[in-house]
Amino acid sequence: MMTQVLLAVDFEYDLILFELLSDIDDVTIVARPADEVELLAHCRTGSAEVVIIGRYFPGLDAEVVAAVAATGAKVLGFGDDADALSGLGITVRVGTDVDAAALATALDDLRASTVVPPRPTAPPGPVGGQGRIIAVWGTGSSPGRTLTAVNLADQASRLGRRSVIVDADTVSGMVAATLGLTEESSHLASLCRAQSDRSVHLDGHSVPHAVVREDFHVITGLTKPERWPEIRASVLEAVLHRLARLYDLVVVDVSDRVDPDDEMADPFYDRHCATRAALEAADVVLVLAAGEPIGLQRLVKLLGTPRAEELREKVRLVITKLRPGAVGHPPEARIREVLNRFVRVTPDYVLSDDRATADAAMLAGKTLHEQNPRSLLCQEIAAMAEDLLPGRKRRQGSRPGRSRVRL
Repeated sequence: MMTQVLLAVDFEYDLILFELLSDIDDVTIVARPADEVELLAHCRTGSAEVVIIGRYFPGLDAEVVAAVAATGAKVLGFGDDADALSGLGITVRVGTDVDAAALATALDDLRASTVVPPRPTAPPGPVGGQGRIIAVWGTGSSPGRTLTAVNLADQASRLGRRSVIVDADTVSGMVAATLGLTEESSHLASLCRAQSDRSVHLDGHSVPHAVVREDFHVITGLTKPERWPEIRASVLEAVLHRLARLYDLVVVDVSDRVDPDDEMADPFYDRHCATRAALEAADVVLVLAAGEPIGLQRLVKLLGTPRAEELREKVRLVITKLRPGAVGHPPEARIREVLNRFVRVTPDYVLSDDRATADAAMLAGKTLHEQNPRSLLCQEIAAMAEDLLPGRKRRQGSRPGRSRVRL
């Protein structure tokens, strides 16, 4: 029986292996992909039984290996570093000094083998530990996602909870700029690479991050939108759950975009899969909308989408930038009337429009509390943080100045 083989090794060994395989009877080389995108495209056609993968093949990581195995193809590692290949999930390998006879034997043994799922690295149970993951999502028209996310994490840390904010905005990540950080490298990219390498152990000390205060950390995002395809959805989800075992609160700042930029494009280049991954991993999704006509109109449309319906059980609705000049007086009553009329929901939280404090904080690279702890907006976010912290029950009463009804 002819063995269909995909040859996915780095350039240095490609020709050597090609010649070795050509000398083996009953072996056909289906393709020699240039990178992981071509490799996965070929695997998904089901045309190969065995994929020979080199340690330094372009774009290779543990997720790529898992995706190859998920197509039903069997993987034969090629390289001398057994530990590195094992860390990628490759358990069967041949060395770089292999000859045609040994390679033929390895292929026969692999074809005859039964694939056994790897042993779980953790016992069964809820994935996320004790920490809570909160994704700050919402409509377009700049409802203040980053401002809310940064100050939510800041206020949680001031309440004695170890907090981290993750910048996963695939359009315009601004967490570092908001906090006056000058980090040029992406902590999130480094963290995802470490997560993909199973030989790397991540703990509270080895997680790449910037420190604002002892209990308030920042994981910066990618500065260039075109780099977001580097962040795989499954890896990002795993990273967020890992962080939830290290922090009491993980706040994820995401863009409003959830769908691919081009539905006809290769799904590998779907940068907004990061947004979907964050929403999927989150325990709570804060949906923000500006308290103005355009913002409310966009909120009504968003709440009518299948995505919002899927997330309904963990959505908390937040109206931001509340001011009488935008919707009339009294502004909160007007907004509640509109939302009840069109989508039959009421906001969980309402945040005032305090542009003076927000602008001054942004200019100085400070949080709202650092700029003006007496600001009404600062106090409202503090109350929201207290309400959302893990281990606390949502209060059914009203807090000063605001009445709340659950979404």
